[in-house]
Amino acid sequence: MLDRDGPDVFSMRKLAAELGTGTMTIYGYFRSKDELLDAAVDVAVAEVGINLGDGDWKDQMRALMLGIREGLARHPGGIRLRLARPILSPGALRFTEAALHVLKGAGFETREATRVYQTLFFYTFGVASFGSPMAPDEVKRRALATLLALPPEDYPELSAAADDAAEALAAEDQFEQGLDQLLNALQASQGATRS
Repeated sequence: MLDRDGPDVFSMRKLAAELGTGTMTIYGYFRSKDELLDAAVDVAVAEVGINLGDGDWKDQMRALMLGIREGLARHPGGIRLRLARPILSPGALRFTEAALHVLKGAGFETREATRVYQTLFFYTFGVASFGSPMAPDEVKRRALATLLALPPEDYPELSAAADDAAEALAAEDQFEQGLDQLLNALQASQGATRS
């Protein structure tokens, strides 16, 4: 229901109707709507799981962010829920716990590790929230049509770069390229602060 209708429309009453039970039955399991929403997030997180794989800290953080993005793509209701309120359920916080473990193991101080994780999470969340349900070819076709229709005298840069800009909007590997750039920059800044 959260993925289909979104958290704004979701209610205990509507859930009870969908399940064919009374609203008070739902309250027998969850004290509040927020508690139920946290439980739904935990179920979605458990579906994806946390797989850090092998490799150095960058490889592990990359795997973690790919997992988060996969979970958000699978459950778009989670994106809308996070826009409405922080998600601080025990299941969701397992990602934070894993990230801090990896980053502190790589030599980041605690404060720095929490900020690095937030940077990577915000990037991942942002890409997931702006993702399109359309096929990449359709995204590219629409973007190119829009960019080519712009008056070149008002938009000289976009007009000249229409093909490349449309390609970038539709590129499925754009997220991974950006993630790698962020991880490389974080590694470089870590080395600079240690010098």
